[in-house]
Amino acid sequence: MKNLNAEAFKKSTKKNIKLLIVGLILLVLTILLIYLGVKNENKPLPEPYNLSTLVENKQFEEDNYAYLDVAIKPYLFAVYETDGKEEDAKYYLVMDKENHLYIIYMKEDMYNKLNVDSIKNNPIRIYGLTKRIKNDIKDLAISSYNELMEKEYLTKDNFKDWIGIVYLDTKSEVNDSSLYYLGAFLSGFFFVIITITYVVIIIKNKKTFKNISNEELAKIDSEISQMSNSEYANMKFYLLKDYVVDLTNNIVIIKYSDIIWAYPYEQRYNGLLVNKCIKLVDKNNKMYDVSNTKVLNKNKDEVIQEILRKLQEKNSEIILGFTNENRKLVKDKIKDLKNK
Repeated sequence: MKNLNAEAFKKSTKKNIKLLIVGLILLVLTILLIYLGVKNENKPLPEPYNLSTLVENKQFEEDNYAYLDVAIKPYLFAVYETDGKEEDAKYYLVMDKENHLYIIYMKEDMYNKLNVDSIKNNPIRIYGLTKRIKNDIKDLAISSYNELMEKEYLTKDNFKDWIGIVYLDTKSEVNDSSLYYLGAFLSGFFFVIITITYVVIIIKNKKTFKNISNEELAKIDSEISQMSNSEYANMKFYLLKDYVVDLTNNIVIIKYSDIIWAYPYEQRYNGLLVNKCIKLVDKNNKMYDVSNTKVLNKNKDEVIQEILRKLQEKNSEIILGFTNENRKLVKDKIKDLKNK
């Protein structure tokens, strides 16, 4: 920004600098989270527990890294669906060489590895994380096993003694970094949004200053310096002698004589009114949002109408209000100005 001394301009500059700092902090956070995610993925796996020992000792904590030597082909008994599509991992009943029963949650490639005739003489070791068995899985396991055995061996009363209350999840990552990467995605996303916002503001500000001479800008700066208690200062909006100045986001400076149309505009989110402002259209058919009223506690409609009246006092040729008739008048007026 050019050398402007008015406190309002200085605050606008500080706000942009703060925006840039927040963006840089988010960038650093994104890089840090990615680094931590990669580091977590590459750290050594913990020493695995024997699942049969955990069940025998009734150690049913979740997320223990454990192994099981499977000696019987797996039996599919439960499949979850999401949006009508089967999940890639399913629930199976398996046994070890001592004929102890377990529940395994695994993908098809793991199932194919275990679904071999040689497994009875050569048990295959699999690894995973212990997870608590949900009630619906328990019910399906009971009915499926009894149906398979053609006799009621497994019941809700003896389920804990036979199987325990945890199953082995071979799908989930042991060193799961998904939360790190989710955080990195979110912070990276907001970094991009803030960076784009900052760049757009800077570009718009440069265009604004490009169209104003240094002499005029010095006058504007001096005038705003004397308006610290301006009626609309809390809106970052100023009605100067010859210019409208708005510092809500980017810097907007428009001559009254260049404005041809002004009308109130409502911004809504999910049907709720979040802001009222004034749309200004200049002789080059450029549109600006000014006099943001979201910070006002008083009647916003009255403030908007008051500003519109003052704008027309400054330039009686400004067309006020949004109607189809006014839109046509503005279109014709811009066309005439271009032809001249």
